[in-house]
Amino acid sequence: MYDPLGLSIGTTNLVAARNESPPVIRRSVLTLYPHCAPKVGLPEGNSYLAEPGVTMRGFVERIGDSVALVSADGSAHDPELLTVEALDAMVRAAGADASSSDISIAVPAYWKPVTVQALRDGLRTHLGFVRSGMAPRLISDAIASLAAVKAELGLPDDGVVGLLDFGGGGTSATLVNVAGDFELVSATMRYAALSGDEIDQELLLRVFEELGRGSGIDPGSTAAVGQLGEVREQCRLAKERLSVDVVTEIAVELGGRSCSLTLRRDDLEDLMADRLTGFIYAFDDMLVRYRKSWADLAAVVTVGGGAHIPLVAERLSIHGRTPVLTPSQPALAAACGALLLAARGEELSLRTRTSMGMLAAANATGDVVDLGAGDVLVIDDEALTDRELAWSQTEYPGDLRVRFGGETYDEDGPSGWSMRLNVIDPPPDRPWRRLRLSQLIIGMSALVAMTAIGGVAYTLTGIENRPAPPAPSVAPRPAPASPLVPRTVAPPPPTAVPAPPSAAPVPSPAPPPPEPPPSPPPPPPPVVVTTQAPPVYTPRHTAPPSTPPRPPRRRPRRP
Repeated sequence: MYDPLGLSIGTTNLVAARNESPPVIRRSVLTLYPHCAPKVGLPEGNSYLAEPGVTMRGFVERIGDSVALVSADGSAHDPELLTVEALDAMVRAAGADASSSDISIAVPAYWKPVTVQALRDGLRTHLGFVRSGMAPRLISDAIASLAAVKAELGLPDDGVVGLLDFGGGGTSATLVNVAGDFELVSATMRYAALSGDEIDQELLLRVFEELGRGSGIDPGSTAAVGQLGEVREQCRLAKERLSVDVVTEIAVELGGRSCSLTLRRDDLEDLMADRLTGFIYAFDDMLVRYRKSWADLAAVVTVGGGAHIPLVAERLSIHGRTPVLTPSQPALAAACGALLLAARGEELSLRTRTSMGMLAAANATGDVVDLGAGDVLVIDDEALTDRELAWSQTEYPGDLRVRFGGETYDEDGPSGWSMRLNVIDPPPDRPWRRLRLSQLIIGMSALVAMTAIGGVAYTLTGIENRPAPPAPSVAPRPAPASPLVPRTVAPPPPTAVPAPPSAAPVPSPAPPPPEPPPSPPPPPPPVVVTTQAPPVYTPRHTAPPSTPPRPPRRRPRRP
């Protein structure tokens, strides 16, 4: 006989629930020791964590990540293995034994299949969680929370319920059909802007503005990290107290001096009003996507640590005018529901046990994560082989549950002439598309441009094919005769004068080729100018006679 045990995993808290025992809640912080098993929770305020060790945080958000977490001493750790050690420490804190317990673990509904598979692989490595070779049952925290609310407050017999989980890392919304076993109607929407961590950060900034001016602490320095971490934890506790009380006080130590600050519930509501409005609008869009409205919801169920704040239920009831159901301990609803489902054991239906593993896809803003509906992954496949048998192996093979419960189709019944035949309609004619005036103008302009370009190209081609006229040749002028020529010059002996060169025959023009109709007439034949050089004369000078010339005769003068 195995004792049922319910566990829930959250980015802020880990919860363990057991029959006849109050639930145990611890922070998602693990302290490693070299000589003993790890311990879960914050070292401050816990006597069993007085011994110093290596503190690990943020491993829940890193499950399935390929990058290991590095501790302060430089050692690397797998996030899923740290989560398994933290769950084992929670089992010990609850006073149970993992090997003798029927464990159901509620995991976040927005987790990806890779994350769920990484956690299952990590659980298989721990001997305490492996029973008969199978890992514990993993269920959606949305289904577990609805099971706890149904057991405490009751739910409508049928209809769609909106489950809103106000957690430390963000707010999730899921639509579930509560008729019979819980059936997911929509995917899980994740709104990261409204989270407990963001509100704690706003409170920390306000406290630091009021008390940190005279402390001399630099928020960016390494020495102030430890003090600011303690102040942030005080802000978180103050936020939880303001869910019940109207006024609370924060006592912190900054820069070696003690300081105190009074916070009211109105201050907390002012910090989260805008974020809550953004989530309500995102939930409205989710309802529209799934063709739902607030009037179609049978109820709205709020769980998680943020559901304790009165402003949440007030704004939801005013906006949607729908009943809002909140359990007495909304932060423990997932673990208590996992305990109830673990107690049911074999009574769990296939739909409830396979309500995990929808694929995640972020939208453009990155604040809302919407999981694709319909892509269901069997999370507890090993448990199915342990508790579900084949039809041939059941104890009562004839008593099988059939999903369809209506009347069967009677093929022998008369159909008559009332049967409607499928008439094949002729394909519709394609509508005539009128040419637009702009298209016609563009086409005409393109045609004119192509015609003009073709004419210019044809003209340029004709000019390039026309031959160039020959250059005229100029003959040199004859040299002038020498002025020093004697009066009496002996005739030169006859010399053979070469015959003048005959004039070169003029080439006859070739017949022009047949001209095409559109081409211009051929150019006229070239004119050939032939210049004949004049004969060259060589003057010869004869020597003067040796006898002196006779004196000229003088005429006698007449008396």
